[in-house]
Amino acid sequence: MIYRVDYVLAVIFAGMLVGALLSRRTSRIEPRQLARGYFVVVGVLLVFRAVDFVCGIVLPNASVWNTIGAAIGDVGGFFFGAIFGIAARRTERREILCDPAIYSALCLSVGVGFVMAGMVKAFYMNGMIEFFTQSGYSTPFLKFIMVTEVLGGIGLLIPWTVLPAIAGLSIDMFGAIYTHIHNGDPVNDSTGAIGMLIRLGAIVALWAWRPRSGEPGNSARLRFAVGGMGMAVCIGAAVAGSALMRYVSRPLATPKSNSRSFGSSDTWPHIGRGQGVCYDTEQKGIPI
Repeated sequence: MIYRVDYVLAVIFAGMLVGALLSRRTSRIEPRQLARGYFVVVGVLLVFRAVDFVCGIVLPNASVWNTIGAAIGDVGGFFFGAIFGIAARRTERREILCDPAIYSALCLSVGVGFVMAGMVKAFYMNGMIEFFTQSGYSTPFLKFIMVTEVLGGIGLLIPWTVLPAIAGLSIDMFGAIYTHIHNGDPVNDSTGAIGMLIRLGAIVALWAWRPRSGEPGNSARLRFAVGGMGMAVCIGAAVAGSALMRYVSRPLATPKSNSRSFGSSDTWPHIGRGQGVCYDTEQKGIPI
């Protein structure tokens, strides 16, 4: 499978390009219909992902299910870009993107992705413990991350807990990227985390842009500013938290070997090229 940052971005950009080219042909489709259509597409892909998730765990030929899951992730990434591409060239762009169906579809897709990411780690604990100890973390911290991803994913499905869940999951993903940087791993080892951060950022952007009745015209700008400051706080918390966890876990962690770490792109668990989860037990297919 192709697990590269540039590939993930290329899939999303291709979707945006196709969406922009098709925007005129969709001009007769009402914004609400477009939004609902995107929600249906996301729902269908989630059903396929759920089936693939179960099959990848209980059935043999894990590499086959891994490839299927990655392909589903690619399709999801393409449509993610396409809806933004369509909206970009429509005069009703705000009406399209701020429709509750778009917001709900993104929360549902990302939420289920994180729940799967947290759950699947439990099936590959030996490899996960190896990577975490090589990175300077303890096993209890690994279990904390697993619980955080599951609860954070569920939080994205509950309207009043979306923003706190995004904050926690963003710290988790920024922490994953920082860990790979600290380990000296290639940037492509952070592909899954970067892909999820793009989607979390999109959810925040739609939350900020969504019109509220009775609010002044500059309220959206204020919310965007709050979102940007929140991202900076999450980055700081991720870096400080990672350093603190390594310091606290130092007596429990083993020194990192000179061989390629478990976090390398050919062995590391993936939230696949857009959110497909890798289940290849020989490649330790678990997302971080």
